[in-house]
Amino acid sequence: MSLPPPFDRQRPLLRVVLAERKFGKHIQKRQLDIPEYAASFVDYKALKKLIKKLSATPVLHALQQGPNGEPLQDSQASLQANKATFFFRLERELEKVNTFYLQKEAELKLRLRTLQDKKRGLQSRATTASKLSSSYVTLDEGFRLFSSDLDKLQQFVEWDKTSKSRTKELYLSRAVDVQPCFNRDVISELSDQATTGLLELQAWAEGEKLQYSPAPELESRQQPVAQDEEIESQVIQAINAGNVGLVREWSSRITTNDEAKERISRVFLNTVNTAAAAAQDVLYSTDLVDFNYCDPINERNCIHEAAASGKISVLIAALAKGANIRSPDVYGRIPLHYACMHGRVDMIKMLVDAAPDTVDFKDLDNFSPLIYGIVHSQPGSVQEMLQFGAFVNPTGSTDHIPLNLACQYGSVPIIEQIIRFRPQILPDAEGLFPQHLVARFGRDDRILSMLKDYGVDMDQPDKLYQWTPIFHAASEGHLHTVRQLLEFHVNPAVLDEKDLSAMYYAAWEGRLDCMQLLAQSGAVNATARDPMEFQAIPGEPPPPLTGGTPALSISDPENIPDLSLPPPIIPLRRYGHNFLDTTKTFIQLSFGDIDGDAIEFYGDSKYPAARLTITSKSSDLIPRNLPLPVQDDLKNVSFQIENLDAFSIDFDIFPTFGSKVIARAAASSRVFKGRTSSSGIWHLELFDPRLRAIGRVSFRYQVVTPFHGVPLEITHFATYWKATSQFEDHPSNLITGSSLSGDFIRLFVQVTSDGVPVLYNDWALPSSRNDLVSRLTSKEFEEAGLAADRGCGVIQGLVGSGIDRDNLAAAQLQVARSYASLADALALLPADLHLELHVCYPTRQEEEALQLGPTQSINLVVESILKVVFDHARALRESNDGPQRNFVFSSYNPEVCIALNWKQPNYPVLLCNELGVDSSVTNGLRPTNPSMVSNCGRTDMSIKESVRIAQSNNFMGLICTSRLLELVPALVSSVKEAGLVLIADYSRDPVRQRPTVLGLAKGVDGLLSSNAVLRFRDTVEQ
Repeated sequence: MSLPPPFDRQRPLLRVVLAERKFGKHIQKRQLDIPEYAASFVDYKALKKLIKKLSATPVLHALQQGPNGEPLQDSQASLQANKATFFFRLERELEKVNTFYLQKEAELKLRLRTLQDKKRGLQSRATTASKLSSSYVTLDEGFRLFSSDLDKLQQFVEWDKTSKSRTKELYLSRAVDVQPCFNRDVISELSDQATTGLLELQAWAEGEKLQYSPAPELESRQQPVAQDEEIESQVIQAINAGNVGLVREWSSRITTNDEAKERISRVFLNTVNTAAAAAQDVLYSTDLVDFNYCDPINERNCIHEAAASGKISVLIAALAKGANIRSPDVYGRIPLHYACMHGRVDMIKMLVDAAPDTVDFKDLDNFSPLIYGIVHSQPGSVQEMLQFGAFVNPTGSTDHIPLNLACQYGSVPIIEQIIRFRPQILPDAEGLFPQHLVARFGRDDRILSMLKDYGVDMDQPDKLYQWTPIFHAASEGHLHTVRQLLEFHVNPAVLDEKDLSAMYYAAWEGRLDCMQLLAQSGAVNATARDPMEFQAIPGEPPPPLTGGTPALSISDPENIPDLSLPPPIIPLRRYGHNFLDTTKTFIQLSFGDIDGDAIEFYGDSKYPAARLTITSKSSDLIPRNLPLPVQDDLKNVSFQIENLDAFSIDFDIFPTFGSKVIARAAASSRVFKGRTSSSGIWHLELFDPRLRAIGRVSFRYQVVTPFHGVPLEITHFATYWKATSQFEDHPSNLITGSSLSGDFIRLFVQVTSDGVPVLYNDWALPSSRNDLVSRLTSKEFEEAGLAADRGCGVIQGLVGSGIDRDNLAAAQLQVARSYASLADALALLPADLHLELHVCYPTRQEEEALQLGPTQSINLVVESILKVVFDHARALRESNDGPQRNFVFSSYNPEVCIALNWKQPNYPVLLCNELGVDSSVTNGLRPTNPSMVSNCGRTDMSIKESVRIAQSNNFMGLICTSRLLELVPALVSSVKEAGLVLIADYSRDPVRQRPTVLGLAKGVDGLLSSNAVLRFRDTVEQ
């Protein structure tokens, strides 16, 4: 069940609040995914129409008195009447949901009882059944199907929780919560019983002796019946082995038995797929085989099994006996479905000839035989079904569209066959046309060519976000599809409903190669939106949570704050900057960017619906629940702990709605206490309750320890934050801003092997030995500087001759190449000269590609730099009452930025991103600036990821290439909406084309020129 967002109480007329703008499309998609439940969903369209009708024509009259007899205004009276009408209709919809839910719940309880009884009966046998035996396979399938149907039932009762939490409509929340279908305990109990039954069944099949409670009928049944079941199991083995004599003896002996027909039919059904032909003939000769006999669990008969396994002889015999080939199994599938699923062309002809009316027969998933042929990539099946007249166009709103599915799965021969039958070009439940599906999934180029030749419009916008195919291809990073679409001369600069282009989404997702192609095509982008006009964008993160007191919305006449819980752990905060207490350690786990799935199950150990629960033995840490597969917005989990030595994490896999553990893994403190590194990738085996490895969990981790030196006191050292009015109209309702302004000289900092920060812009010295800076001692680095005629004397001479404040880039060039230590440079440079300390530290990819490892721990590197900076700040304060030096930290390595930001609250951190199309791609090669210092470690990532990292770790902002912001000006608004400062890097642009600070685009807070000088606007507001 899904409910529409309720109406707004600000006005007397009802209106739709689009908390989920595409909620109706979501409902249609869910109805298509669960077709057997479709008729019992809340009628969202009807409710929406009712809301519009009441909003447009408030003709309902009401008594003009309140509950106490006081007169009501006309608008209030109309509102009460309209509310009564709406909620009366809503309550009728809820009654429909409840009736259906209670019916399905009763069915599931009965099915589970049947499965448990069958399991007990199987376990009561003296000998263990093989995992390959039909009895085990059928029962295992039954438990898994039950879990899948339980998951469907839970999805049926979900509703728009986002709408509930944001619209403050208390009546609706109460009206929904009290319904019986929202009782989670029943579903949880059923899930636990099913999981336990499946685990016990697997253990028994592998020979483990588990205690179980036999069913009452098993306790009282006669012993000969149990003996007959043992004999039956041996007969099945004899049939599979081709032991004709034993099979003939058994069949002749039981022919006089009253249950002979049922037992022979059961043995025949269990051996259809595996029986030797001669042994099967013996069973035929008894004339007691009932071809309509079906398994009590999956309800499949021998014709279903024959169609799945290709046993055409069984089908011929069944048809000769007049068997029912229209009989559906528990999935609603008839034999023709299985024949198409497995590509049994000869059997398809026989089945259709025998029952022509089954050509378009639909199962419980609304799949016809043709659809199964498409989904399982069986061109032969598709060809036969099309020739037999299968529908190529949907006949109802809940039907799947063959051409769209074929484009989604990408089978060229199947699409070619469907197009010959002239299908209509229609949108699916999500509003996507065939060309959009091809572009989204990056299928074979021939498919788009066929569609174009068929007359499909390659500039057709979808009905979801008004995206044309090039949006889907660029967003997903399918370079070959983007290239082909551009060859078709599609419009690369077309805008979607948010006035954004395909170039924007390629940049947001970090698809550099697609951006280059779009830039070559001359794509024109939308101008930057006003960052003060917040507008959510598909795929963008939500507005960040502020750490201060929530500001009341001026537009809310009732001033009712949202009822929301605070974050599980609130770290120390100084004017908007989170940082670690001296006793806390920050641990971050990431389940993204690990070259594979975070949770991987081995073999057949798969579960239709599961969740990952992350817990720790620390009592103050709240468990985290992540639905599987892990979604993008949930892929990062962080903890703040007291004692790293005693810290451990348990990873438990549960059924989505149950409490029975499916699998477990544990990460001890040794994972996070590596001396050589504070971050990495780790894999843990997942063990089931019987301690068998059934999968693994993979994750990235980073450990940030608190600063171990003497921190700077907030009371003595000015911060870069300043308070602003909570009622000012800022993006994301931020209540803090930055007071940084002026020019900052960029210094490239690395740390030697003995922990001394030094100034150097490359990984290695330009010597024949190619020494890495991180492997040299400070003394060796100093000697190398003297040998190159560099050192502290360079900075002394520069200061002595006077630094030209109008040409700081020239001064930076000398300082950056000085081979000086950071401490010496800070001591020699004028105190009023502000500095941007750019930390050079390789990412994991760079370390492996350039063989820079082993690298030092990020915690050690960052603390070495901070100690020098803090000592210098204290010394400067004691010796000089004049202006104090300001610092800004930056790095291309996000892990370095995270450590810098969490270890101190005094100085801001900027994350750098090299993503952008080089100007040479479109305007020819431009000469590099010989007077500019290039630095190592320049890497790129998607804007989405850089915004997420900066936002979740409270960085001050981002440094992005000017070329990127010129190509995609809408990114400026997106970054500002996330509450971040944005700096444009003009280092690669010619000097004559660099703007001044006053000439920067709206929303850009500063610029970096010549990779040397960071210049802020006079006032930086977030």
